[in-house]
Amino acid sequence: MPAARSAVRPAAPAAKPAETQACLDKRERILAVAEDLFYRNGFAGTTMDMICAELGVSKPFVYYYFQDKHEIVETLAWRATVACLTTMKFPADDARPAHLKLAEGLQRWVAACVKYFRSSALAFRVTASLRPEFRAELRKLADDFYADLGALMEEGRREGKLAFEDTTVTAMAMGGAVGFMYTWYRPEGRLPPDELVARLTATLFQMIGLRPSSKPRAAALKQDHPRRTTK
Repeated sequence: MPAARSAVRPAAPAAKPAETQACLDKRERILAVAEDLFYRNGFAGTTMDMICAELGVSKPFVYYYFQDKHEIVETLAWRATVACLTTMKFPADDARPAHLKLAEGLQRWVAACVKYFRSSALAFRVTASLRPEFRAELRKLADDFYADLGALMEEGRREGKLAFEDTTVTAMAMGGAVGFMYTWYRPEGRLPPDELVARLTATLFQMIGLRPSSKPRAAALKQDHPRRTTK
């Protein structure tokens, strides 16, 4: 097994000179195939040989982009975690009331968790296999998320727009409903993704006494996620 990699805080990708759009597309193709195999077979049950076979390529093709399957799984887990747990961040000059920002943030959170549910499931399932430094990075994102969520909840309650009792208990209950979606959500199920997002978001609104009229403004769901780099 290669030597342990040093953890590096998220930053703009340090692209290789030859990393054209075609190279980036190939990298994404590897991630997509690996994500599906990890989800179906588990981390331990998926080998680099299986990933190469599914892609129809030789090992050097994959190793050009990723050091090993641990780096692949960390890339997938990091992207999903950033997408899901930065949804309560708003610009400093956003002067909207807390309950409106919270409504938007909750909708973005649910939408991101639906979009990245396979990688989110992977992050939970392989926690013990992740490097301690990487787990610490994920924990920091989670702590920041719940701090932001709790602050918006309490501000909205002070403004008389929300109704709930214990901030921590309510926030963690919402986190359980959304964060463990991978245990029951199936894309081929009876609800299409958009409808699931709408219904689950409405459920979160009810948990904090947020009136349905507090609809979030339209927001693009596509976002760039900082790629973790290694040295």
